[in-house]
Amino acid sequence: MTKESILQVNHLLTRFHAGDGYVNAVNEVSFEIKEGQTVCLVGESGCGKSATAMSIMGLIDPSSGGVSGGEVIFEGQDLLTMKKGDLRRARGKDFAMIFQEPMSSLNPVLTIGEQIIEPIMEHELLTKRQAKKRALELIELVGIGRGNEIYSSYPHQLSGGMLQRIMIAIALSCNPRFLIADEPTTALDVTIQAQILDLLRKLKEERNMAMLLITHDLGVVAEVADYVIVMYAGKIIEQAPVVELFKNPKHPYTKGLLEAKPVINKRKEKLYTIPGQVPNLTDLKPSCYFSDRCSSCMQICTEKMPPVKQINDDHQVACWLYEEEVSV
Repeated sequence: MTKESILQVNHLLTRFHAGDGYVNAVNEVSFEIKEGQTVCLVGESGCGKSATAMSIMGLIDPSSGGVSGGEVIFEGQDLLTMKKGDLRRARGKDFAMIFQEPMSSLNPVLTIGEQIIEPIMEHELLTKRQAKKRALELIELVGIGRGNEIYSSYPHQLSGGMLQRIMIAIALSCNPRFLIADEPTTALDVTIQAQILDLLRKLKEERNMAMLLITHDLGVVAEVADYVIVMYAGKIIEQAPVVELFKNPKHPYTKGLLEAKPVINKRKEKLYTIPGQVPNLTDLKPSCYFSDRCSSCMQICTEKMPPVKQINDDHQVACWLYEEEVSV
Protein backbone atom coordinates (compact mmCIF):
# COMPACT_ATOMS: atom_id res chain seq x y z
CA MET A 1 0.00 0.00 0.00
CA THR A 2 1.42 3.37 -1.05
CA LYS A 3 1.71 5.89 1.75
CA GLU A 4 0.03 9.27 1.32
CA SER A 5 2.02 12.48 1.36
CA ILE A 6 1.66 14.47 4.59
CA LEU A 7 3.96 17.39 3.65
CA GLN A 8 4.98 18.83 0.30
CA VAL A 9 7.48 21.68 0.09
CA ASN A 10 7.51 23.29 -3.36
CA HIS A 11 10.14 25.83 -4.46
CA LEU A 12 10.48 27.29 -0.97
CA LEU A 13 12.46 30.54 -0.91
CA THR A 14 13.46 32.15 2.40
CA ARG A 15 15.51 35.35 2.51
CA PHE A 16 17.30 37.12 5.34
CA HIS A 17 18.41 40.74 5.40
CA ALA A 18 22.16 41.24 5.02
CA GLY A 19 23.42 44.81 4.91
CA ASP A 20 21.89 46.54 1.89
CA GLY A 21 20.69 43.29 0.34
CA TYR A 22 19.60 39.82 1.35
CA VAL A 23 20.73 36.19 1.29
CA ASN A 24 18.73 33.22 0.05
CA ALA A 25 19.10 30.93 3.08
CA VAL A 26 16.56 28.50 1.56
CA ASN A 27 16.82 28.63 -2.22
CA GLU A 28 14.04 27.00 -4.27
CA VAL A 29 13.86 23.92 -2.04
CA SER A 30 11.37 21.14 -2.91
CA PHE A 31 10.77 17.79 -1.20
CA GLU A 32 8.01 15.51 0.09
CA ILE A 33 7.43 13.59 3.32
CA LYS A 34 4.98 10.68 3.52
CA GLU A 35 2.92 9.36 6.42
CA GLY A 36 5.06 7.55 8.98
CA GLN A 37 8.28 8.37 7.10
CA THR A 38 11.50 9.64 8.68
CA VAL A 39 13.34 12.06 6.40
CA CYS A 40 16.80 13.30 7.40
CA LEU A 41 18.01 16.72 6.26
CA VAL A 42 21.82 16.85 6.27
CA GLY A 43 24.62 19.25 5.39
CA GLU A 44 27.29 21.47 6.91
CA SER A 45 26.44 24.22 9.39
CA GLY A 46 24.88 27.21 7.66
CA CYS A 47 23.52 25.29 4.66
CA GLY A 48 19.89 26.16 5.42
CA LYS A 49 18.63 23.15 7.38
CA SER A 50 17.22 25.01 10.38
CA ALA A 51 15.99 27.87 8.18
CA THR A 52 13.98 25.30 6.20
CA ALA A 53 12.43 23.95 9.40
CA MET A 54 11.60 27.40 10.76
CA SER A 55 10.05 28.35 7.41
CA ILE A 56 7.80 25.27 7.49
CA MET A 57 6.73 26.10 11.06
CA GLY A 58 6.10 29.77 10.22
CA LEU A 59 8.58 30.92 12.85
CA ILE A 60 10.93 33.16 10.84
CA ASP A 61 11.39 36.48 12.66
CA PRO A 62 9.94 39.18 10.31
CA SER A 63 12.58 41.65 11.48
CA SER A 64 15.37 39.44 10.08
CA GLY A 65 13.71 38.09 6.94
CA GLY A 66 10.90 35.86 5.76
CA VAL A 67 9.55 33.40 3.22
CA SER A 68 9.51 35.06 -0.20
CA GLY A 69 7.99 32.31 -2.32
CA GLY A 70 6.91 28.73 -2.73
CA GLU A 71 4.42 26.46 -0.99
CA VAL A 72 4.36 24.37 2.17
CA ILE A 73 1.42 22.00 1.76
CA PHE A 74 0.50 20.16 4.95
CA GLU A 75 -2.35 17.67 4.47
CA GLY A 76 -3.64 19.62 1.47
CA GLN A 77 -3.41 23.11 2.98
CA ASP A 78 -0.73 25.72 2.23
CA LEU A 79 0.72 26.84 5.56
CA LEU A 80 2.20 29.95 3.95
CA THR A 81 -1.23 31.35 3.08
CA MET A 82 -2.97 30.26 6.29
CA LYS A 83 -4.28 32.98 8.60
CA LYS A 84 -2.04 33.62 11.61
CA GLY A 85 -4.66 32.46 14.09
CA ASP A 86 -5.30 29.22 12.20
CA LEU A 87 -1.56 28.59 11.88
CA ARG A 88 -1.05 29.15 15.61
CA ARG A 89 -3.83 26.66 16.41
CA ALA A 90 -2.34 24.06 14.04
CA ARG A 91 1.23 24.56 15.27
CA GLY A 92 1.78 22.27 18.24
CA LYS A 93 -1.40 20.27 17.65
CA ASP A 94 -1.09 19.03 14.06
CA PHE A 95 2.65 19.57 13.61
CA ALA A 96 5.35 20.37 16.16
CA MET A 97 9.07 20.97 16.50
CA ILE A 98 11.85 19.98 18.89
CA PHE A 99 14.30 22.88 18.92
CA GLN A 100 18.07 22.90 19.28
CA GLU A 101 19.63 23.65 22.65
CA PRO A 102 16.82 22.95 25.17
CA MET A 103 18.51 25.17 27.76
CA SER A 104 17.89 28.21 25.55
CA SER A 105 14.51 27.02 24.23
CA LEU A 106 12.88 26.51 27.62
CA ASN A 107 11.84 29.48 29.77
CA PRO A 108 14.18 29.62 32.80
CA VAL A 109 11.60 31.33 35.08
CA LEU A 110 8.80 28.80 34.52
CA THR A 111 8.67 25.30 35.96
CA ILE A 112 8.87 22.27 33.70
CA GLY A 113 5.22 21.50 34.47
CA GLU A 114 4.04 24.98 33.49
CA GLN A 115 5.80 24.66 30.14
CA ILE A 116 4.37 21.21 29.39
CA ILE A 117 0.77 22.07 30.25
CA GLU A 118 0.71 25.33 28.26
CA PRO A 119 0.19 23.72 24.80
CA ILE A 120 -2.11 21.07 26.30
CA MET A 121 -4.45 23.69 27.79
CA GLU A 122 -4.22 25.80 24.62
CA HIS A 123 -5.00 23.06 22.11
CA GLU A 124 -6.86 20.36 24.05
CA LEU A 125 -9.00 22.73 26.16
CA LEU A 126 -8.35 20.77 29.35
CA THR A 127 -8.51 22.07 32.90
CA LYS A 128 -5.23 22.65 34.74
CA ARG A 129 -5.76 19.48 36.80
CA GLN A 130 -6.41 17.42 33.65
CA ALA A 131 -3.42 19.00 31.91
CA LYS A 132 -1.17 18.18 34.87
CA LYS A 133 -2.26 14.54 34.74
CA ARG A 134 -1.37 14.47 31.02
CA ALA A 135 1.96 16.17 31.73
CA LEU A 136 2.90 13.56 34.34
CA GLU A 137 2.04 10.82 31.84
CA LEU A 138 4.26 12.50 29.24
CA ILE A 139 7.17 12.79 31.68
CA GLU A 140 6.90 9.05 32.27
CA LEU A 141 6.48 8.38 28.55
CA VAL A 142 9.82 10.01 27.71
CA GLY A 143 11.60 7.91 30.31
CA ILE A 144 12.01 10.23 33.28
CA GLY A 145 11.03 9.05 36.75
CA ARG A 146 10.01 11.17 39.75
CA GLY A 147 7.21 12.83 37.78
CA ASN A 148 5.93 15.19 40.49
CA GLU A 149 9.44 16.32 41.38
CA ILE A 150 10.35 16.97 37.73
CA TYR A 151 7.01 18.75 37.17
CA SER A 152 7.90 21.27 39.91
CA SER A 153 11.55 21.70 38.85
CA TYR A 154 13.07 24.55 36.83
CA PRO A 155 15.18 23.94 33.68
CA HIS A 156 18.50 24.74 35.39
CA GLN A 157 17.87 21.90 37.85
CA LEU A 158 17.86 19.21 35.14
CA SER A 159 20.63 17.70 33.01
CA GLY A 160 20.93 18.22 29.25
CA GLY A 161 19.57 14.75 28.48
CA MET A 162 16.56 15.26 30.77
CA LEU A 163 15.85 18.67 29.23
CA GLN A 164 15.92 17.15 25.75
CA ARG A 165 13.38 14.55 26.89
CA ILE A 166 11.20 17.38 28.26
CA MET A 167 11.40 19.12 24.86
CA ILE A 168 10.20 15.87 23.24
CA ALA A 169 7.37 15.64 25.79
CA ILE A 170 6.25 19.20 24.98
CA ALA A 171 6.40 18.55 21.22
CA LEU A 172 4.35 15.34 21.56
CA SER A 173 1.89 16.70 24.13
CA CYS A 174 -0.94 17.20 21.60
CA ASN A 175 -0.24 14.10 19.45
CA PRO A 176 1.00 15.83 16.27
CA ARG A 177 0.97 13.90 13.00
CA PHE A 178 4.24 15.49 11.84
CA LEU A 179 7.32 16.29 13.93
CA ILE A 180 10.45 18.31 13.12
CA ALA A 181 13.48 17.47 15.27
CA ASP A 182 16.25 20.04 14.80
CA GLU A 183 19.54 18.39 15.81
CA PRO A 184 18.01 16.91 18.98
CA THR A 185 21.21 15.11 20.04
CA THR A 186 23.91 17.70 19.22
CA ALA A 187 24.74 18.80 22.78
CA LEU A 188 24.47 15.33 24.35
CA ASP A 189 27.07 12.66 25.05
CA VAL A 190 27.06 9.47 22.97
CA THR A 191 25.14 7.30 25.46
CA ILE A 192 22.35 9.87 25.90
CA GLN A 193 22.27 10.47 22.11
CA ALA A 194 21.48 6.79 21.58
CA GLN A 195 18.73 6.89 24.22
CA ILE A 196 17.10 9.97 22.67
CA LEU A 197 17.20 8.46 19.17
CA ASP A 198 15.70 5.20 20.43
CA LEU A 199 12.97 7.19 22.19
CA LEU A 200 12.13 9.21 19.08
CA ARG A 201 12.02 6.08 16.93
CA LYS A 202 9.82 4.24 19.42
CA LEU A 203 7.36 7.12 19.78
CA LYS A 204 7.24 7.70 16.02
CA GLU A 205 6.41 4.05 15.34
CA GLU A 206 3.79 3.90 18.07
CA ARG A 207 2.02 6.99 16.73
CA ASN A 208 2.68 6.44 12.97
CA MET A 209 4.09 9.97 12.97
CA ALA A 210 6.06 11.48 10.08
CA MET A 211 9.35 13.11 11.09
CA LEU A 212 11.87 15.51 9.58
CA LEU A 213 15.15 15.02 11.45
CA ILE A 214 17.82 17.68 10.95
CA THR A 215 21.37 16.55 11.64
CA HIS A 216 24.98 16.74 10.46
CA ASP A 217 25.75 13.30 11.90
CA LEU A 218 25.69 10.63 9.18
CA GLY A 219 25.80 7.92 11.85
CA VAL A 220 22.42 9.15 13.06
CA VAL A 221 21.17 9.23 9.46
CA ALA A 222 22.16 5.61 8.84
CA GLU A 223 20.40 4.54 12.02
CA VAL A 224 17.02 6.28 11.73
CA ALA A 225 16.35 7.62 8.21
CA ASP A 226 14.07 6.24 5.52
CA TYR A 227 14.99 9.00 3.08
CA VAL A 228 17.83 11.56 3.01
CA ILE A 229 17.99 15.12 1.67
CA VAL A 230 21.43 16.74 1.27
CA MET A 231 21.61 20.55 1.32
CA TYR A 232 24.46 22.86 0.35
CA ALA A 233 24.42 26.68 0.42
CA GLY A 234 20.63 26.81 0.66
CA LYS A 235 19.92 24.31 -2.12
CA ILE A 236 19.09 20.61 -2.23
CA ILE A 237 21.88 18.97 -4.21
CA GLU A 238 20.85 15.32 -3.75
CA GLN A 239 18.02 13.27 -2.25
CA ALA A 240 17.45 9.51 -2.16
CA PRO A 241 16.36 6.60 0.07
CA VAL A 242 18.94 6.08 2.82
CA VAL A 243 20.32 2.74 1.54
CA GLU A 244 20.56 4.09 -2.01
CA LEU A 245 22.35 7.24 -0.87
CA PHE A 246 24.94 5.40 1.23
CA LYS A 247 25.60 2.74 -1.42
CA ASN A 248 25.37 4.91 -4.53
CA PRO A 249 26.03 8.61 -3.76
CA LYS A 250 26.16 10.74 -6.88
CA HIS A 251 27.02 14.33 -5.95
CA PRO A 252 30.70 15.00 -5.14
CA TYR A 253 29.60 16.82 -1.98
CA THR A 254 27.60 13.81 -0.75
CA LYS A 255 30.58 11.57 -1.50
CA GLY A 256 32.79 13.95 0.49
CA LEU A 257 30.46 13.86 3.50
CA LEU A 258 30.42 10.06 3.47
CA GLU A 259 34.21 9.90 3.01
CA ALA A 260 34.69 12.22 6.00
CA LYS A 261 32.67 9.95 8.30
CA PRO A 262 34.88 8.00 10.75
CA VAL A 263 34.59 4.22 10.28
CA ILE A 264 35.44 1.69 12.99
CA ASN A 265 38.34 -0.67 12.13
CA LYS A 266 39.34 1.44 9.12
CA ARG A 267 42.15 3.55 10.50
CA LYS A 268 43.73 6.20 8.32
CA GLU A 269 46.63 8.52 8.96
CA LYS A 270 44.30 11.47 8.58
CA LEU A 271 40.51 11.72 8.36
CA TYR A 272 39.32 13.05 5.00
CA THR A 273 38.06 16.63 4.89
CA ILE A 274 36.31 18.42 2.05
CA PRO A 275 38.72 21.14 0.84
CA GLY A 276 37.84 24.83 0.84
CA GLN A 277 35.08 26.75 2.59
CA VAL A 278 31.30 27.09 2.25
CA PRO A 279 30.65 30.04 -0.11
CA ASN A 280 29.54 33.43 1.18
CA LEU A 281 25.75 33.49 0.65
CA THR A 282 25.89 37.25 -0.01
CA ASP A 283 28.14 36.72 -3.04
CA LEU A 284 26.87 33.65 -4.88
CA LYS A 285 27.51 33.36 -8.60
CA PRO A 286 25.09 31.79 -11.14
CA SER A 287 27.02 28.52 -11.15
CA CYS A 288 27.30 25.33 -9.12
CA TYR A 289 27.90 26.57 -5.56
CA PHE A 290 30.18 23.61 -4.87
CA SER A 291 32.41 24.13 -7.93
CA ASP A 292 35.25 25.85 -6.00
CA ARG A 293 35.63 22.80 -3.74
CA CYS A 294 34.91 20.03 -6.24
CA SER A 295 37.63 17.72 -7.61
CA SER A 296 35.35 16.85 -10.57
CA CYS A 297 34.69 20.47 -11.56
CA MET A 298 34.24 21.16 -15.30
CA GLN A 299 34.06 24.47 -17.17
CA ILE A 300 30.26 24.43 -17.27
CA CYS A 301 30.14 24.02 -13.49
CA THR A 302 31.60 27.52 -13.12
CA GLU A 303 29.16 29.03 -15.60
CA LYS A 304 25.69 27.58 -14.99
CA MET A 305 23.59 26.16 -12.17
CA PRO A 306 23.12 22.41 -12.76
CA PRO A 307 19.57 21.18 -13.31
CA VAL A 308 18.04 18.40 -11.21
CA LYS A 309 18.68 14.99 -12.77
CA GLN A 310 16.39 12.03 -11.99
CA ILE A 311 18.70 9.04 -11.42
CA ASN A 312 15.77 6.70 -10.72
CA ASP A 313 12.25 6.96 -9.29
CA ASP A 314 13.44 8.06 -5.83
CA HIS A 315 16.94 9.45 -6.45
CA GLN A 316 17.65 13.00 -7.64
CA VAL A 317 20.91 14.90 -7.99
CA ALA A 318 21.82 18.42 -9.15
CA CYS A 319 25.20 17.95 -10.83
CA TRP A 320 26.54 18.49 -14.36
CA LEU A 321 28.33 15.12 -14.24
CA TYR A 322 25.01 13.40 -14.96
CA GLU A 323 23.86 15.51 -17.90
CA GLU A 324 24.27 13.44 -21.09
CA GLU A 325 24.93 16.44 -23.31
CA VAL A 326 27.96 17.49 -21.23
CA SER A 327 31.26 15.83 -22.11
CA VAL A 328 33.63 15.35 -19.19
